[in-house]
Amino acid sequence: MKSKLLFLIFDLLASAAAYKATTTRYYDGQEGACGCGSSSGLFSWQVGITSGVYTAAGSQAFFDTAGASWCGAGCGKCYNLTSTGESACSSCGTGGVAGESIIVMITNLCPYNGNQQWCPSVGSTNQYGYSYHFDIMAQTEVFGDNVVVDFEPVACPGQATTDWQSCVCYGQTETDTTPVGITSGGSDFSSSSSSSSSSTKTQSTATTLVSVTTTTATSTGTQTIYGQCGGSGWTGPTACASGSTCKEQNQWYSQCL
Repeated sequence: MKSKLLFLIFDLLASAAAYKATTTRYYDGQEGACGCGSSSGLFSWQVGITSGVYTAAGSQAFFDTAGASWCGAGCGKCYNLTSTGESACSSCGTGGVAGESIIVMITNLCPYNGNQQWCPSVGSTNQYGYSYHFDIMAQTEVFGDNVVVDFEPVACPGQATTDWQSCVCYGQTETDTTPVGITSGGSDFSSSSSSSSSSTKTQSTATTLVSVTTTTATSTGTQTIYGQCGGSGWTGPTACASGSTCKEQNQWYSQCL
């Protein structure tokens, strides 16, 4: 009887530690919203840090729960992704091999505006009912085709930690709790960030996400740097602030860079 109870407890702990997310793949050659690059483009390591370790643009809940679009509190944090083998729908990818795993580090934002199909706002879900999304930086397929994954926060591998220190946002990230309610090994993952911010903040123990609304456009109708400036269905400002230009990232999203 005791052994059965122990197995039940272990199963419950395992299910509590794993979360599901959708994934896609992108490559835009830009430094991204965590400042990992320069005006001439991204750092080369962003396309693949080491074998099995990559970078990704995270949905807002991964990047910054308070809504920041630059140097979010989630920059430089890592997650282990394990393939479920299935795609989010029958017409949006072929999935992958169940059980395969990779690690990704957040170095960019996949914003809700213009990416509603995949990247949900904080506290909501994407078109397929998932609250989280990883857009993996890669020029070729590395982890299935838009596969749904089980994910959990992990400590970044040594090389990823070293590479993160070369980014503009290292030590300069926002200090809000990001992500909220996601745990690893029974502790609040958000209490230990891979960034070196010197600010101290009391960590939240909430288990639900808080919905936030952000506005990136200025009062003049000119979009701020790193804000959205175009894409299919976009009705906001298309002119960018001085020093930046509107660059198409994909059919659904253009960004002031």
